[in-house]
Amino acid sequence: MTPRPTDLPESEFAPALRHAREGRFDEAMRAVAERLRVVTERESRLPAAANALAAVAALADEAGDRGAAERALDQAITLKPRYPDLHFRRACVLLRDGRRPEARRALDRAIEINPRYRAALLERAMLDAREGLVGEAIESLRELSTATPDDDRRSFQQGLRRLERADWEEADALLRRALHLDDASLERELVHARELLDCGRKVEAALLLRAIAPRFAGYADVHALLGRAEIACGAFDDAMLALGRALELNPDFHDARVLLAHALEGAGQRTQAQEQLALVLECDPAHAEALARSADWSRAGMARGRRG
Repeated sequence: MTPRPTDLPESEFAPALRHAREGRFDEAMRAVAERLRVVTERESRLPAAANALAAVAALADEAGDRGAAERALDQAITLKPRYPDLHFRRACVLLRDGRRPEARRALDRAIEINPRYRAALLERAMLDAREGLVGEAIESLRELSTATPDDDRRSFQQGLRRLERADWEEADALLRRALHLDDASLERELVHARELLDCGRKVEAALLLRAIAPRFAGYADVHALLGRAEIACGAFDDAMLALGRALELNPDFHDARVLLAHALEGAGQRTQAQEQLALVLECDPAHAEALARSADWSRAGMARGRRG
């Protein structure tokens, strides 16, 4: 029997994103806050709300309104303080605003949460170099070179040589190319993918994310969003592969692990799904969606037992 698609919480923040696309960023943030105020089971909505605020921040930053971008990210971090991507995005906004000490603290926080966050490690190394700590920057970047494919090793070494000569822009471009990092285009792609999912265009979202995942292989949130799209399409095996990669990159990515439980449930592997939820609840006993899904499955199991 083909497993039925598993139910996923639907995004409720599409109106907020419409405000943001029209340049009404503060209205978008208020819409997210208002939606959280009126819904029941508020905790389970926090991941979607944080993602919506991150999308608002991306649109504001692209429009040149860094103040709105920072406010949106601050609100998102209040909701999900252990999302390293939010701290990294905030650091990038601060860097573009010339606020280096604050940006460094945000990068340090992102790396503290996920020590293998390549984009944040590179950004902090470039910040070190620009502040005269070239030796420290090169040393930290050499550790990243072990994860660089052989085909990209030459660009990486060229980037290090440019760094030694204080050619910041060229060094940054070469190193990003070698590590396959391009945050501006990635941000646009993720915003578009989330919009497609919000509108129910799950197949288009999955196709878009499958196309960009190889380019941004080091980003856990790309693989997690791809996993979500695959679940929505009923492609549970593909979802498990994508979510496994997200967790390989960031083992503490609890929302990705909950999505993995959804995928396992959809594939008929209820025991393994419950094990994944147990891992989440062991680390975060208050994780709302893990608690809710675990309770649902317990009730379903008891109902089957009574019928038996």
